[in-house]
Amino acid sequence: MLVTGNIYAQENSDLNEERRFGVNLNVLGPTVLLSVSMDYFVTEKTNIELGTGIIGTFAGVKYFWNRDQSVSEWTPYAGLNVMYIPEICFFNCTPARVGLYIPLGMQIMKHNGFTFGAEIAGLVLGRAKTPVWGALKIGYHF
Repeated sequence: MLVTGNIYAQENSDLNEERRFGVNLNVLGPTVLLSVSMDYFVTEKTNIELGTGIIGTFAGVKYFWNRDQSVSEWTPYAGLNVMYIPEICFFNCTPARVGLYIPLGMQIMKHNGFTFGAEIAGLVLGRAKTPVWGALKIGYHF
């Protein structure tokens, strides 16, 4: 049993070291509707992300609490993103805005690189209708 646990721990450790770069499709999130993003694990627990969407762009950092542990593929995280929403003119014009998107979420990374995450976030953005937002993310890590 100890040998099996040790093999699993090494397998999961290899997952964390080898699959650092990812591409994602985000529904909702920092760009309000739909976006694509790229992320990179600078360390086992620290991740940087850049994204662009239908309405705006964002960049930020996330911290994953138990990503270095071999007991689970699920890991909670917290982050901070700076977002930019350009001027939008439909019926009325909304000026360009810069804000903060502060997510708390859970992510699963499978051994084949597939990732899925869900988050709830605080939104600090002038003229926003709500201070709470969220996102769903699906992606792949190489």
